[in-house]
Amino acid sequence: MERKDNLDLLRCLSILMVIVIHVSATHFLGNATQMNTNFAIANFYDSISRTAVPLFILLSGYFTLCKSKNLAMYFKKLTLGLIIPTIVWMVLYEMFEFLDQGGWDGFVQFVMQGGLWGSFDNLFFNNLGRHLWFMPMFIGLQLLAPLLVFIRKKIGEVGFFILGLFFLAVGLLEAVFAFRGTDMIVANLFSCLLYLGYFILGYSLPKTILSRLKKFIWFAIFALSTVAIYFFTDWALENRMEIGFKPLYFYDYLSIFVVIAAIALFMMFTRIQIKNHGLQKISRAITPHIFFIYFVHLIVLRYVTEIFADMIPIEDHLSWAIPVMSIIIFILSYIISFLIQCPKIDFHQKKTTEETRL
Repeated sequence: MERKDNLDLLRCLSILMVIVIHVSATHFLGNATQMNTNFAIANFYDSISRTAVPLFILLSGYFTLCKSKNLAMYFKKLTLGLIIPTIVWMVLYEMFEFLDQGGWDGFVQFVMQGGLWGSFDNLFFNNLGRHLWFMPMFIGLQLLAPLLVFIRKKIGEVGFFILGLFFLAVGLLEAVFAFRGTDMIVANLFSCLLYLGYFILGYSLPKTILSRLKKFIWFAIFALSTVAIYFFTDWALENRMEIGFKPLYFYDYLSIFVVIAAIALFMMFTRIQIKNHGLQKISRAITPHIFFIYFVHLIVLRYVTEIFADMIPIEDHLSWAIPVMSIIIFILSYIISFLIQCPKIDFHQKKTTEETRL
């Protein structure tokens, strides 16, 4: 499929949103009981970034479900590009945490608590794994992709769109049950079933009559939904003793306003044409590093936060500290990815050149 600069840019925006969520989280939770100004600031940044994960899934559906797969090549690429890196980073994060907390004794504790298999079991077959929970879910979607393409060809485009709406409704319903205390999915891998709606609609929505809506309409829908996330989260936390559900429901990636906001922003970007060469170069440079940025950014976040905390009282400057720290973490994560992957890219380029000469 031809390159889509508009969707490359949306990928870059989405990974920045992920970082903003993680930078905001500490300040959001730390101030939630006081409901003070810093809570409002953290809630603002968190609310406008809540579409990050759904956007990744919508974008993946857009590109992955468009054509049939050579199964051998597809699963080889999936294994080398997603499954193995996920397992490697899973182990690195587990070891990093134990070593950071207890040095060599921490490493021994890591081994005693199951080591590699324990980490794998927690991440794939339970709902643990910090931010890496996304990867087993995402891998599950990729594993289902060939079957979904087959189903699309059998039931047609309209039927496939309806199937996407059905699975989205299932995800919305499960989120309601989960935040009322009945969580039906206990494994990150199987949570892919809840996100199938996003995955299918990422392919189907741009092919519907909804794609004719103007960009400003989609932006207005996104803005209003984001405002709703902000105010309903504030209301739920303020009335947490009276309401009959967990107050962070409106932050969930399958809550109603997050669903609407994510679809609106996705559809808006499908209507955008990127003609600025600077933006094209930036998005094309960053896009190949998106997953590495995702993997590494929490480690970078820890050290950037510590440096900022030593320099300034972050809580006194939260309105600008959150975006500035997020951008710095984004840039540093990209630089680390570039430096690590650059030799590999050069090697492949040299190999390709030599093969061409032969």
